[in-house]
Amino acid sequence: MRLEEKEKTKISTAGSLNRKSQARGFTLVELIVVISIIAILLVFSFPVFQNLHFFSNSKSQTGKIARLITDLKKRSLQKNVDYFMHIDSDSGMVWISNDSMDDELNEKAKENAIALSENFSILDVEFHGMEESGEAEYKIRFRKQGYSDFALIHILENENNLTLKIEPFLSTVQILNRHVFLDDCS
Repeated sequence: MRLEEKEKTKISTAGSLNRKSQARGFTLVELIVVISIIAILLVFSFPVFQNLHFFSNSKSQTGKIARLITDLKKRSLQKNVDYFMHIDSDSGMVWISNDSMDDELNEKAKENAIALSENFSILDVEFHGMEESGEAEYKIRFRKQGYSDFALIHILENENNLTLKIEPFLSTVQILNRHVFLDDCS
């Protein structure tokens, strides 16, 4: 009797035998759902990739200075500390200090400054609302509230005039392929 019960409960496969070939692949609805999910993920992840510099020349001194400025803007906000980027155009040195450093730590930071390469020189730095002082040392402030000084850093790299434009409320730096004056920025 048990054999008869087992035979009665078997699932029929007759319907699948009538098909000549089985359907393969995905339906249009499945493809649209997957593409929509990927698009939504990309939209929300775009701000993360916005600050990455895929196409900038990572070995370029200008690119390194631009990334340093972007990093200082983020670091000042994250650590709630005002940072200063010191640029000595005569010696070709760049160093970082912050508002909690005493004179001894400032001198140590200056001793550990980044030396710029031979084919790279910072001509000058222009600040909004300040007249040219003729000094060789410039100081750009990155505030803990998330903004910085407006500044134009004029650079000569491989005989090309470039300008780094630091906007107070933008997180990235613009690299302009020409010498830009403050009057041109209004």
